[in-house]
Amino acid sequence: MSLALHAPLLAQLAATPHGRPAGKLRIAQSASLSGPQSDAGLGFSKGAKAAFAAVNAAGGVHGRLIEFVSEDDGDDVNRTLRNTEQFLAMGEGTLALIGYTGTASTKAAIPLAKAAGVVMFAPITGSDDLQAEFHPHVFFVRGTHSDEILKILQHLTTIGSQRIGVLHPADSLGQRKMALVMDFASRHQLPVPKSVAYDTRSPDMTVAAKALREGQVQTVLHLTSSQYSGQLLKALDGVHEPGAAALNHYGVSNINATDLVRVAGKSAHGFVIAKRVPNPAGTSTIVAEFRGAMQAQPSASKADVASAAALEGYIAARLLIKALWNAGPRVDRAALRNALEALGRQEMGTFAVAYGPGKHRGSSFVDLAMVRDDMTVAR
Repeated sequence: MSLALHAPLLAQLAATPHGRPAGKLRIAQSASLSGPQSDAGLGFSKGAKAAFAAVNAAGGVHGRLIEFVSEDDGDDVNRTLRNTEQFLAMGEGTLALIGYTGTASTKAAIPLAKAAGVVMFAPITGSDDLQAEFHPHVFFVRGTHSDEILKILQHLTTIGSQRIGVLHPADSLGQRKMALVMDFASRHQLPVPKSVAYDTRSPDMTVAAKALREGQVQTVLHLTSSQYSGQLLKALDGVHEPGAAALNHYGVSNINATDLVRVAGKSAHGFVIAKRVPNPAGTSTIVAEFRGAMQAQPSASKADVASAAALEGYIAARLLIKALWNAGPRVDRAALRNALEALGRQEMGTFAVAYGPGKHRGSSFVDLAMVRDDMTVAR
């Protein structure tokens, strides 16, 4: 389904007055609740639901309850567009869209949100390109992939790991990420990193593993997916030579620890992954409140309470709730947008966001977590 087919809806939405909705405050999410991105989408949904349930249990916002609607799009852009159309066509209207999963789905839905004057808040994407484009109705909570890469490189510099190999796709996005690594190495007078690019149409991780071994690197930076990282770890086991030093492995946040272990098994032990929120097992006030809200949900499991994706959803929902309060009892779409922009700096323990006029990129927070020998994640 092309965006051109949505022109009549865009015109209709642009002509619709955005008055104050009566009754409940509706917040809607189209996300991957099934399929390869479901851990992120489903976790975010559960965390947001817990935050909204907590405020509703206390009487709502200015006496109005929050209605949270979450629909599965299976990481399919066409389904994302259909879900978004349905949200915006609901009788009382929808005040905000939250937690859309992935760059493609977020980018596709932005024109619909813009035409309706509705906020799109906290999409689950670290795309540098998308966040570099300013859209008046789009607000990000998580930072960019570049934030993660630089955090990892700074950490490697601190521990003295200077010979770096980089696994990345051989497309334009992969090349731009590799250029960021090369620039960092140049500025810090490090050895030239070993670029190992793979063709996403026919990836051969055995070839990549041999190239990394031949490059005599100390650390591999994985700018890829859980699947390809796991395949590389297995391939490296196959080309390991007796007496050769073990490699360190670091990856960006779209690598999911559960999926990585599923592919690589024990080879994933010691793998370090960038995380966009604090440790869900930590001691900060926001984390304690998150755990309390999650535990109040009858369907929440131990894994849900320990989920970084759920914590991200909870934090995003809390920020949106604060903006709803600040927007006042007669909140409408425009008032909510203005209230989000006026939030300024909000500190939640070690996690902070900052918004303002023309500044809709909330946080650059990055933490590092390691897969332990029992295949759980520690920070």
